[in-house]
This record gives sequence, C-alpha cells and structure tokens, in this order.
Amino acid sequence: MPKISAATLHEHRAETIDRLLDAWGELVMTRGYEGLSLADVAAKAGLARTAIYNYFPDREALLFAWTHREVQRTMESFERELQDADSVSDKLRAFVRLQLEAFAARHLPPGQEVMQFLRPETYSRFHEHIEPVERVLTGILQEGFSSGEFKGGAPEEMGPMVMACVGAERIPIAQGTHDVGDAAERVSSFLLRALGAPA
Repeated sequence: MPKISAATLHEHRAETIDRLLDAWGELVMTRGYEGLSLADVAAKAGLARTAIYNYFPDREALLFAWTHREVQRTMESFERELQDADSVSDKLRAFVRLQLEAFAARHLPPGQEVMQFLRPETYSRFHEHIEPVERVLTGILQEGFSSGEFKGGAPEEMGPMVMACVGAERIPIAQGTHDVGDAAERVSSFLLRALGAPA
C-alpha cells in the first residue's frame, strides 16, 4: 500500500479515494462497466487488491461515489460561468458546452449501459445523483420561457429533449470523433432555433 504522504489520516483517505475514482473513470470507458472489476481499479490506482475494500464494498458504491464527485465538479462550473452570461440563450450555450466538456474530460458511463447491469432500484439511485444537473437546465428553461426569450413549450416538456440532444454527443466526443467546440456550436444552435430564441 502507498506510503502516507498527507498530513493526517483523514487527508490520506481522501487522497486515496480520489486516486481510486480517477482510476475508475479512466478504465470504465475502455472496458465498460460490466468488464471492470475492483481489482482492476485497485491496480490502476497503485493499491493492493484487497485494500480497495477498505473504501468501496462493490462496483455500485464506486459508481455512486464517482458520479457524485463529477456532478459536484460540473455544478461548480455552472456556478462560475452561468452567472456571467448576458442572456438566457448564453446560459443555455454555456450549459451545453460545459456538459460536452465534461463528456470529453470525465467519461460518465452511458445511462443505457449502466441500466443493463444495475438493479432497477439501484439505477433509480444512480439517476438521483445526476438530477442536480437537470435542475440547472430546468432553471434556464424556466427563465427563458418567463422572459419570452424562449417560446413554444414548457420546461418539463423541453428539458428531456435538450438533454437527449446533448447526450447524443456523449459517445462521439468520448471516442474523439467529434470536436467539443464544433459539437457545442451545432447543438446550441439547433436547440436555440427549436426554442424560438432570437437569432
């Protein structure tokens, strides 16, 4: 097991968890959720095979911890950038770009893949972890419809459509076949036209 380099045991534990989550994030897109074991993650993080059980009892716990950390990072990005947007349309553009940048840097396992291997009640818990991101989008849409900048729908109707358009770029971006900047412009322009935003 790696030597303790942090000032306290608490900091050492936090650093070790981060290493494990980083390792899981790197491995899951190349091997998939089904083909990834805790032993693989431990080896990637430089830990003994049995040491990982001191932190995570199974793959589901690792999935939830990783998803929670990455959603928190995404929320921090939203907080920094959305407050500086000049219009609701700019907020939606920023939302799309930040989501696509997250796909490129932090490959969240595709929901359909995860759903195949998780129990229904566990998948429901997994979905709860990503709800904060959807709430940000709902807030943007509500602001747009209330101000008249967006037209022709309601947040609860348009939100899933927006997420579907953004999500369609997940795999191409993760595989490097689509450029993040080009995809952000393409998806944003399509969504803003669909929402009736001013040109």
